[in-house]
Amino acid sequence: MIISSRELVDHAVLSRKRNELQFKRDFLLKTGAKDGDLHLKAVDEELAMVENKLKPIGEKLSIADLLTLVPGRKEIGDLTGEINKFSRAELDGAVKNKAGAAFDLMKKRAVLIKSNYERREDVARLTILLNTFPRKEGEGLRALIEDGQGGDVDVSFLPKEKQQELVNLAARLGRPCCVFAGSFSLDKKKVETAELRPPDEVKRLLGSRSIWVEAGKVALFEENEKLLAQLLAKIQSKTAEKQSRKLSEEESVYFDKIQTDYIAALQKRAELVRGIDLAESAKVYKKGAPPAVEEY
Repeated sequence: MIISSRELVDHAVLSRKRNELQFKRDFLLKTGAKDGDLHLKAVDEELAMVENKLKPIGEKLSIADLLTLVPGRKEIGDLTGEINKFSRAELDGAVKNKAGAAFDLMKKRAVLIKSNYERREDVARLTILLNTFPRKEGEGLRALIEDGQGGDVDVSFLPKEKQQELVNLAARLGRPCCVFAGSFSLDKKKVETAELRPPDEVKRLLGSRSIWVEAGKVALFEENEKLLAQLLAKIQSKTAEKQSRKLSEEESVYFDKIQTDYIAALQKRAELVRGIDLAESAKVYKKGAPPAVEEY
């Protein structure tokens, strides 16, 4: 089966939304809401819609022999184990009072989980990339990237562009790294003489998305974003006018021009931003099926 980075991102977004709605529903019931109340009904309807969208992706991922990536997996697991030592009443009290040992643990875990969610697109891209590698190397790379555990991993079998993509994505997820003597490494001493290392990139927000721009092109990117905002405002204004009256020939020419300029600015954004599209995919087998033999 084919798993795409878009599916992984959609699963992360929908799962988060479902959890938020379930929490909201539980809170409403705890504070006196009854079945049939309009606000509870609205939450239930939205929850059902989210679950319907999530179900096919969840079912597909549940049977896929997918190597998953969770940055900080061990720390998140350790914090969860400590949190689970508290009773439900103690946890409810910690949330209500926003204080205490349990609250501090939940807060630390929440920071890690939020960070992973904010970086969901790069997590998805790297997950897909790891699943195109032989399982042994994929698992070794995952251990290094998730928790910094393990030694260097041979990646000499990969084309240089794939090696660079691996280094770029790992660095975006907070793992300064390089490719040294054909192996992926976190050893800082090897960076200066490494064949490949991460480029100097700057993170920017594009709506709710995190995107990456070369440090030397940040000014161009920000200038282009301002132009996009100005053109969009003009397009929206002229569209509203067009709905209420017929535009003159001169206005129609102007309208066509700003739309053309807007498309050109979008193309310029795509040139300046690294990885704006989610087009990655990997062939994975169902759980229990024989492993794939990949060619590089």
